[in-house]
Amino acid sequence: MTPSAKKQTAFRIDPDIMAGLQAVKERDGIPLSEQVRRALTAWLEQKGVLKKKPAKK
Repeated sequence: MTPSAKKQTAFRIDPDIMAGLQAVKERDGIPLSEQVRRALTAWLEQKGVLKKKPAKK
């Protein structure tokens, strides 16, 4: 998906969650937006409203 196809949004996050996201960014180098994207994708797959994508080889 191209960056222009993604929709930008804003929402509020509790300070402890933001601190955790920042810690992962510093430790693993994963941007906050990518962490949130991955978490939301997993949650939506779990809820059955988003189909699982095949694993990349």
